[in-house]
Amino acid sequence: MEESRSILKEYWGYDEFRPPQDQIIDAVIHKKDTIALLPTGGGKSICFQIPAMMFPGKTLVISPLIALMQDQVENLFVRGIIAKSLHSNLHYKEIDKILDNFMLGDLKILYISPERISSDVFIQRITKTKLSLIAVDEAHCISQWGYDFRPSYFNIPLLRDIHPSVPIIALTATATPKVLADIAEKLKLKTPAVFKKSFARDNLGLCVMHTDNKKQELIQILSRIKGSSIIYVRNRKETIEIAQWLTQYGITCATYHGGMEKSLREKNQQIWMSNQVRLMVSTNAFGMGIDKPDVKLVIHLDVAPSIEEYYQEAGRAGRDGKESYGVTLIDAADLEAARSGLNDQFPSLEIITSVYDRLCRYHKVAYGSGMMESYDFHILDFAEYVALPVKKVYHILNILEKEGWVTFSDAFKEPSRLMILADQEELEFLHRNPSLKSKILVHLLRKYEGLFLDPVKIDDPRVAQEMNIEELQLAHYLHIMKSEGIIAYYPRASEPQITFTRERPTQDSFYIDKKSYLQRKKMAEDRLNGMTSYLQNEQKCRQKLIIEYFGEKGQDCGKCDICLGASETTISKDQIRKVLEHLSNILVQNTIDVKTYASIYPFNKRRRIIRVIKDFESEGLIRVDNLGNITLAGK
Repeated sequence: MEESRSILKEYWGYDEFRPPQDQIIDAVIHKKDTIALLPTGGGKSICFQIPAMMFPGKTLVISPLIALMQDQVENLFVRGIIAKSLHSNLHYKEIDKILDNFMLGDLKILYISPERISSDVFIQRITKTKLSLIAVDEAHCISQWGYDFRPSYFNIPLLRDIHPSVPIIALTATATPKVLADIAEKLKLKTPAVFKKSFARDNLGLCVMHTDNKKQELIQILSRIKGSSIIYVRNRKETIEIAQWLTQYGITCATYHGGMEKSLREKNQQIWMSNQVRLMVSTNAFGMGIDKPDVKLVIHLDVAPSIEEYYQEAGRAGRDGKESYGVTLIDAADLEAARSGLNDQFPSLEIITSVYDRLCRYHKVAYGSGMMESYDFHILDFAEYVALPVKKVYHILNILEKEGWVTFSDAFKEPSRLMILADQEELEFLHRNPSLKSKILVHLLRKYEGLFLDPVKIDDPRVAQEMNIEELQLAHYLHIMKSEGIIAYYPRASEPQITFTRERPTQDSFYIDKKSYLQRKKMAEDRLNGMTSYLQNEQKCRQKLIIEYFGEKGQDCGKCDICLGASETTISKDQIRKVLEHLSNILVQNTIDVKTYASIYPFNKRRRIIRVIKDFESEGLIRVDNLGNITLAGK
């Protein structure tokens, strides 16, 4: 282990490993198949990066996200370690060059997506490459029991067939015992060494607040808990709305979501990492590979789809070991919205069959034909054709792609994006001088939100159709406005396309693995039920509930809202007297309602305060009207 410690010191600047990193690395360098279950912030990447530098051959890393791969490659580059990643944004000549360098040159670590393994070009090169290690990051993606199942992970065992003696290390931050067993089986691991770090976080206080005024609670929390923070929401529109609203209160914010231009995402990430802004308001696209130790607070404003995802996100607080907090704010509609969202993701098999049939008709694909044929494809037009909401159509198309019936070009997933750079004065000048240019801007502003904040995805053909102009004419004026500095415009690289990967069957021959599909739906429901139980829990220590979910035995943390008495309703006589004096003093000068008064107190005391107010009312000391407004009994 001396060599590994020497590398750790030289390249990472640390004297010692964090347990159980040293044991994992020792198992890997002794060429044992290994599973490493390390919670968020546990330092998973070092467990394969250091062995990669010690082995004579090459290390192949499989990762599901381009952003995650690029973050790790950049972090290695900063430390003077050369690594590369293969992703869809590269030209095929660049891919060839990287693969040649990995096979024959000095490139030691190569990151790829699991989809890459199905490429003949890749297989030809990797067969001839002297591999010493295969690392599978986010390994839970191979398990149908896991929260982020990716069928493309089933490609990975092919690497084991090609290089049967090369050890595999599978890494994940969140996995139940059932998922760990599935990882070992699906990756064909040979009696793997399994290392787990406890999910318990002594410095993390968890809290769930049920409220009908999230914004008010948000301001109160941020005023009480200072320091670098993350707010997680579940859609891109919310990131902009929340950031705009908080900025009005003097709270510095950056936003992050998957639809942003890469350079803007990187800029926002950097200003947050360097503490130039306090808050990152983000979807779950943010956080993978981000190691910021001083995050004090993580707030969820929506229901996460599973405890796995929730705890991974909340666990980004307090990596420096100092006191930190994970707070969830939910209202009555959130649980219903989460359930509705799950139903949208798993439509009935009859609807999927119908949409596939109409997809074939839409492109005039005849029965028994269509295999590997490609067509231009615009989802909004197709959604109108099938008379279904765009979001629902998107989920169905995603299912059809996962089931191997169709594939989509990058342009389908990355359409044109546009952002307005002009200030109000320039826009007023355009408005005073009506032209097609100004009409286009007005139309865009009415149709799309957030154009002044981020590059927003736009549908060029639809905009042209709605304005009754040619698409080429629209593009011409958008390019003119770009050259004049009025807008930032990033046109799609090509027409979005759909490719049919099989011949069109007769409608009664169309097939989706019903058992597998319904099993995935049931598991998603079970995970959401687990999350719902956590949010509605009023008796059990929150951290204990979570770590037991992951198969550990736990103790009360003493830090969560339940341990601090949030569900208690009893209060001492001296405290009752002080509450009455305080409430009376307020009511002499102002009116106040029950919820507003209770919100003055820390969250773990509010239930007791509401109980005391009810007691005051029953004793005739105060009156509470139907709207919850409080008045002194004598007034």
